[in-house]
Amino acid sequence: MSGSPKRAAKRRPSSLVRLAKGLYITLFILSLIVVAGYAALNIFAPKPTVDGQVTIPPKPSGPSAPPAATDSLGGSSTPAPDHLVLNRREDVFTCLLLGVADQGGTDTIMLGVFDTKAKQASLISIPRDTVVYQNGKYRKINSTYAGGEEAVAEAVHDLLGIPVDYWVSVNLKAFSEIVNQIGGVYFDVPVDMDYEDPYQDLYIHIPAGYQLLNGKKAEGVMRCRSCYASADIGRTATQRAFLVALAKQTITPSNVGNVTSLINTFSKYVRSNMPLNDMVWFGTQAIGMDLDTALNTSSLEGEWISPYWQLDDEAVLDLVNSLGIYQEQVPARALHIVHP
Repeated sequence: MSGSPKRAAKRRPSSLVRLAKGLYITLFILSLIVVAGYAALNIFAPKPTVDGQVTIPPKPSGPSAPPAATDSLGGSSTPAPDHLVLNRREDVFTCLLLGVADQGGTDTIMLGVFDTKAKQASLISIPRDTVVYQNGKYRKINSTYAGGEEAVAEAVHDLLGIPVDYWVSVNLKAFSEIVNQIGGVYFDVPVDMDYEDPYQDLYIHIPAGYQLLNGKKAEGVMRCRSCYASADIGRTATQRAFLVALAKQTITPSNVGNVTSLINTFSKYVRSNMPLNDMVWFGTQAIGMDLDTALNTSSLEGEWISPYWQLDDEAVLDLVNSLGIYQEQVPARALHIVHP
């Protein structure tokens, strides 16, 4: 067709342009996913809410005194004039961790405190033989488990003046299964452990030193009490160290494939009053925490005066204040430490 203008050939975009468009679309989709995920997290896993004030009744004067009245875990709408009212800091939460053996009774009592804003956490061991005053008599704190997890939470709150927001009860066999599922845990066993108790089907023979523990040995490390000259005090220090090692070696990319089995184990061996959406929220807050620097561990100081572990009033008060749960300094009368 002479004389007619030639139509310009349609230019195809270069591979570089196509790549740029592809990346742009991918980033846009990812942005939508992130925004949608963030929105869903705030809808289905919002920040937990707790009472901003804690009301603490006066300390009973002794076995002849009637138990002081208080609402569950310290909450109170109209406190009596002789009650102490403390104001909580925002973004600080507490959780009671209980280790329970098959035979019943709580073998391990720990209190966790998580400052989600500062990304700092504390784990405090409460010796199982710690003396408390409850229902008109002195008793060991682990015996309060006869009333269930809530009863232990009440006893801890009354003893330390600390609100217990949540509790988690773990059958000690869970440690065995979790350790096996992640291929073992490297841990420095502090002492030679040799102990047998056929009644509990407990046979512990583990040499001291850094080693890879399988599930059975890990359970033995958590449970061996007579392996230490200081009995339960020595064991609680080892338990805290082992829990840190377990957490660090569980939360790794290599264990992504074990998520389903780990969830099944938790469902089988763990009881808790913490709602699932709160668990999700706390999990997001823990992302990126360096447990070597962000986690402090300790135990309630005291001395063994048979048949109880009796607390050091000043040392425990200092520890409670160091946790930063309250806006104000916690006075001694907030703690209900007793000495038979």
